[in-house]
Amino acid sequence: MTNYFIANGMILNTGMSVEEIELSVQEKLDETTGGMAQFRLQELSNSGVTMVFIRDFLIDPYEPVIFDCDMNLILNIGIEAFLPKEVGGYPLVFPLNFAGKNFYTDMTAFIRLYKTLLLMYRKQEVEYIGIRCYSDRIVMKIEF
Repeated sequence: MTNYFIANGMILNTGMSVEEIELSVQEKLDETTGGMAQFRLQELSNSGVTMVFIRDFLIDPYEPVIFDCDMNLILNIGIEAFLPKEVGGYPLVFPLNFAGKNFYTDMTAFIRLYKTLLLMYRKQEVEYIGIRCYSDRIVMKIEF
């Protein structure tokens, strides 16, 4: 059975090869980030996928939050979708909090959005999504 997932706004499936997925996502990342982020697959099978987005951003990996720039990197939806209305955004997630110069939300809000997008685009259901943001990378694991 082919399962679907989203990486940098692209709807991909587990029937594709690792090389094909990495190449297509990296090409799109290069366009949107000017080569400042990299994409790798750690695992790809019909039952799950583990994606890694490599980038630089100072955060505490022990806080269960995800910042606007990371949500944008994973979904490639305009940054306005992760900003509150008061600053000109059209928020897709709630709650949004402010830290320095970036907005953030808790992981469960982002996971809820990700699952909703998969259901909406491909009627894909998932059993588990785990995400961890480190200062140099984002690791996202999906189990179907």
